[in-house]
Amino acid sequence: MIALCLGSLLAACGQVGASRATVSLLPDAAATGESWSWTAECPFSPSASRDCARSGPDLGSAQLNGDEWNLGGGSTTPGSVRMSVSSPGGLVVQGNLPGAPPCTQSTCLAPSAYTWVRGYPDVLYGINQCHADTSPPQSRRLPLPMRVGAIPPDLIGTTAYSSRTSHVVYDVAYDMWLNGSDTRRPCRTEGTVEVMVWTDYDDAALPPPGEMVGTASVPFAVDGAHRRGGHAWSIYVSNIGEGGHTAPWGGTIWMVLDKADVVRSGTVSVDLSSALSAVGSLLRNNYGWGDFQKSYWLDTLPFGMEYGPEGALAGAGPADFTLNLSSYCLDVEAEPSGGAC
Repeated sequence: MIALCLGSLLAACGQVGASRATVSLLPDAAATGESWSWTAECPFSPSASRDCARSGPDLGSAQLNGDEWNLGGGSTTPGSVRMSVSSPGGLVVQGNLPGAPPCTQSTCLAPSAYTWVRGYPDVLYGINQCHADTSPPQSRRLPLPMRVGAIPPDLIGTTAYSSRTSHVVYDVAYDMWLNGSDTRRPCRTEGTVEVMVWTDYDDAALPPPGEMVGTASVPFAVDGAHRRGGHAWSIYVSNIGEGGHTAPWGGTIWMVLDKADVVRSGTVSVDLSSALSAVGSLLRNNYGWGDFQKSYWLDTLPFGMEYGPEGALAGAGPADFTLNLSSYCLDVEAEPSGGAC
């Protein structure tokens, strides 16, 4: 086990009068009253009148993604994941699935996936992995892909949310995707790195204990209370090899808040640039990778909720959940403040 300790934040960046660039993704009052549904027949774009839409709807620089990538059964799977914009522009994500079997057909994204996850309904910023043509427009304040070393020293993700769950395994998380080149058409492949940052979760969602490799100190704030995050984050790793290698579909690194620090409901800010620095240190020190800051680009930065049925990994039980996401923004050259967007 190793401990990855990050330096302190830049002083005063988030104080009144300091320079601060914000990419605001939610709320979006212009979309109030609109709603969309994703099903096992339309897992990656909303159901339309006779078919599936081309992509999820864009709300400014954000895109709504059902991402039911491992939900199987097709037309035999009842229920849906519904996203709706409530007044004054916040997002409500509701999963109402009487059965949630895994996707095992040859046409599935990952027909042999050994996971409880059935989907990750989320608010996406950046490039839509493997579907770049459907990506939302980006803000000039944070153009992606961006070399990790060029990311401003304090890139802060701030969300205000609450959740309700029943008969479901879940986590609430950022899901950053990184590629070993500056391609504008990234897709999961050997060398791709997925970095998940969990701020809330069910115990059953945790990766196996054998995949835990250390801890990290990543600053965060909750409802205005600043926390330095000293070793508050456990790090899990899967499909990461030596010298820059991963599984053919990429590797995953999870950064998981300790149970005492999870945010069930409230406004939480996380220093995502510090999280990426911790990842670079881990890859260099534990796996002999090169300079992550120079050789990797950040492509995508969504926030959402992974879900799956209770029980066995191959279980087909129900999944019932609600995520209320009232705000989501990305601050550049700021510090975790815990304040709303």
